[in-house]
Amino acid sequence: MDLNEINKSKMTMFRNAVNRQADREIEELTAKIREQRYAAEKIREEKETKAAMSALKAERSSLEAAYRKELSRCDYETNKQVLEHRKELIEEFFGKIENDLREFVQSDKYEDFLKKRIKKAEQALGEKLVILASLRDEKTVSSLTKHEVRTDSAIMLGGICALDEKKGLFCDLSLDRALEDEKASFSDKRELMFD
Repeated sequence: MDLNEINKSKMTMFRNAVNRQADREIEELTAKIREQRYAAEKIREEKETKAAMSALKAERSSLEAAYRKELSRCDYETNKQVLEHRKELIEEFFGKIENDLREFVQSDKYEDFLKKRIKKAEQALGEKLVILASLRDEKTVSSLTKHEVRTDSAIMLGGICALDEKKGLFCDLSLDRALEDEKASFSDKRELMFD
């Protein structure tokens, strides 16, 4: 055998061994690269999923806030309309009562009512008082009492007010005050309140 032939054969075996070793290393590196690419792809997908979930949560929060705001606005508008309607009904109701009081002032019973109010004022303030009446009622009240009677433009419907100037005491027994008080207490009734 020839030395060149032996060297050539060894060289071929060495080359084949190096090529096999290189192929194995290439395969291992390729497998590692595939694994890393798969892991990187998985991480990227997880990040995209998290970002999408975060965006969905933000959109959900925004929609919930918008829904709560709209619901609150609707509640406000509904309550406002109910209150306006209730106010109209109360005004209508008390308007009818005011008309009834105006009719009462024109009736025969009104003079007895004034007598009772004068007695009540005397009980509340004593004997030294001044009676205040509407311009329309001044003559009638003067005929019913020995006290000084003055006109009071604040009394529109009827009734009287009384004043003890020395003690600084005042008593409002007018129909106007009674109607105002009833209107105020009517609106404060628990049955008419919103929860």
